Amino acid sequence: MHIYFRGSGLQRLRLASGLALMAFAATHFANHAVGLVSLEAMHRVQELRTAITRSWPVSIILLLALITHVALGLYKLSRRETWRMPIWEALQIGIGLSIPFLLFPHIVNTRVAHAVFGANDIYLYELVRLWPDSAILQSTLLVLVWLHGCIGIHYWLRLSDSYSRFAPFLLVIALLLPVLALSGFAVAGMRATYIMSDPGAFAALKARTNWPNAHDAATMATLRDIVRWGFGLLAATALGIAFLRYRRETAKRGPVRISYLDGPAVDLTPGMTLLEISRSAGIPHASLCGGRGRCSTCRVRIEKGLESLPAPDAVEATTLSAIDAPSNVRLACQIHPTAPLTIAIVSRPGVHSPIHTEFSEIKEVVAAHIRADIGGSAIEFASSDPAEVEAWLLRQSQHAAKVRDVERWGYRLRGARMDYVGERAVGTCVYERDTRLISVFMFPETDSAPVAIRGQRNRYSALSWRDETGTICCSVSQVTVEVLEHLAEAWEEAASMSTDSGEPVNLEPTRHCDE
Repeated sequence: MHIYFRGSGLQRLRLASGLALMAFAATHFANHAVGLVSLEAMHRVQELRTAITRSWPVSIILLLALITHVALGLYKLSRRETWRMPIWEALQIGIGLSIPFLLFPHIVNTRVAHAVFGANDIYLYELVRLWPDSAILQSTLLVLVWLHGCIGIHYWLRLSDSYSRFAPFLLVIALLLPVLALSGFAVAGMRATYIMSDPGAFAALKARTNWPNAHDAATMATLRDIVRWGFGLLAATALGIAFLRYRRETAKRGPVRISYLDGPAVDLTPGMTLLEISRSAGIPHASLCGGRGRCSTCRVRIEKGLESLPAPDAVEATTLSAIDAPSNVRLACQIHPTAPLTIAIVSRPGVHSPIHTEFSEIKEVVAAHIRADIGGSAIEFASSDPAEVEAWLLRQSQHAAKVRDVERWGYRLRGARMDYVGERAVGTCVYERDTRLISVFMFPETDSAPVAIRGQRNRYSALSWRDETGTICCSVSQVTVEVLEHLAEAWEEAASMSTDSGEPVNLEPTRHCDE
């Protein structure tokens, strides 16, 4: 499934309803912009647009989209376990709660007035009602609706790498359309005010539009109050439920803890997702999709306690399968810990760390090993002397990597080769164990080095670690991961023995990471 359409059924329904409403808003605002031309042009465009939007099929779709989007938004709000969140998510919630207070009365003045009271709500009718007394409120509504929609679309589309290619064009539209719409609304409003200064023209407009009488106007005012206060009550109820859930779960804090690798240990709040736990504790934790289970950026490696977690549901399984995640990698936004866990966050926002990598790395290193092994080019420089291999790799790659003698642990050095992982030239030393060749790719320590690899692909195992010199060693072979872990331990032990003999060493602990 494409990344844009991952998530639960409710998430996809909320997305679809939001896109339908955004499409309606875009055409409506474009109609506003035509006011820069003339009132007559606005009316002509409106007639074409309403012929579609006020047809029974489209009217039903838009009504259901509005009800669905608002209802699911309130439902999600009531289910919150923590109020720590990214700024953009808080902004979405705040704007989403404010829009109905301005939008619902506007719907009463237009669509309801047309359907129930027989008003012919042409542009001039609404301009006269709004300008100038309610112009600021209406302009605020336009900005809020457009901003809410643009934020949602941006954080949805950015899940795909292809978004960067057309994002500048969307940005131009996102900035230009509301500016033109507000300008068209202002120009048309001033023209309407000038026209309506003539009592005769005003009387003619009332007759043409079936202007609501005093009784109808009072009824519409009551309806506006009902929808405004009704939504306020629903929003307050959702916030109240969320607050009570937060207080209840906070009171449940117990001895169960979440321990972060190279980080703190925090009390578990039962019922919260692991992503919410991280946010509550103020621990940076990436989540491009906002916790919807689509992007996989919140993924964590479960070091201890994996057996206490239930199997991934359909949403989580789809995303994990798309990135070929090993069994001990889970999505923090989808798991609800009920027992102690020790975890490693794969990606932290705004933190440049070698722990940040993509699962594509495991595909690349395995593919490079298979290409060399099957092609008969696994060894370009044959030698069992670590010093000779080091010198050869230095001449070829300009990277002073340390090659360890681990033969006493059962790994015989066979030589080295230069390889390509992705678009990078990488020096690679080759070991042999039980007739199986093991490639150890030697990456300089950079943000893109694949330090967070541990798993299997196509019956080949891969494991990476960082040695005492800062080199990222990534081993690949048709052996078990446990064998590669033993090689990493042997490598570290050999480095320690070299230190005892006088070689300098960085005492930073080795990280064993997987994706």
